[in-house]
Amino acid sequence: MPKLNLKKQLASLYELQQFDLRMLLLNQQRESVPHKIEKLEESFQMHQQALECKKEVLAQARRELRSRNAELDNQQEQRQKYQTQLREVKTNKEYQALDKEISFLQQKESDIEDVILGIMLQIDQRQEELQHQQKIYDAENEKNREEKFNYKREAEDIAAAVATHQEERKRFSPEIGEDLMNGYQAWSKRNKTSFVSIVSESACSSCRIAIPPQTLKEARKYERIVLCASCRRILYPLQIDVTEERVS
Repeated sequence: MPKLNLKKQLASLYELQQFDLRMLLLNQQRESVPHKIEKLEESFQMHQQALECKKEVLAQARRELRSRNAELDNQQEQRQKYQTQLREVKTNKEYQALDKEISFLQQKESDIEDVILGIMLQIDQRQEELQHQQKIYDAENEKNREEKFNYKREAEDIAAAVATHQEERKRFSPEIGEDLMNGYQAWSKRNKTSFVSIVSESACSSCRIAIPPQTLKEARKYERIVLCASCRRILYPLQIDVTEERVS
């Protein structure tokens, strides 16, 4: 195998590095999709809980109404019994006692009817609140479905882009020596940051430390790998203005 030109190797390695950084970003975006969906579900559950709460409040009011109606029926039944007995009493004392009980039950019935009326008004209000909450729920449910669909489509698009990147990445291997490629892969796995650093204004663009003139001179010869004395990245002295390439 012919010896590869170091300058060309560094050019290819720098291009591969930028390529991999873009692919790393794509993977991070893909990994974030399940978290986005999870947060979406958590937000939607709040609307579900609010709807269920309104339903339960209405159901409770209806149970209370049935209970009060049953209580009223019992009171009316008891009063009717007393009224039947009233027609059969023999003494004035018995008549007064039953009449007193009947008056008491009539007052109690009136009180229960007032309570029932209040509950019925509550039920009307609770029904309106439930209908309003149902509209909110329906709108949020539709929005939730749409956003989930978009997130899933986003994940599919990212997966396709990653697959394309991985296929295109293969073209770099013949252009980079085995030792240099192994060093790059080991660095990337360990540090998740750039391995090749552009020299910008006589400084390492990654750590911003000035490069000694002799070191810079050696790097520009492209006869051997020259590392930044500070951050230990490979120096690539292209005359272009770049900023630090880093994935946080």
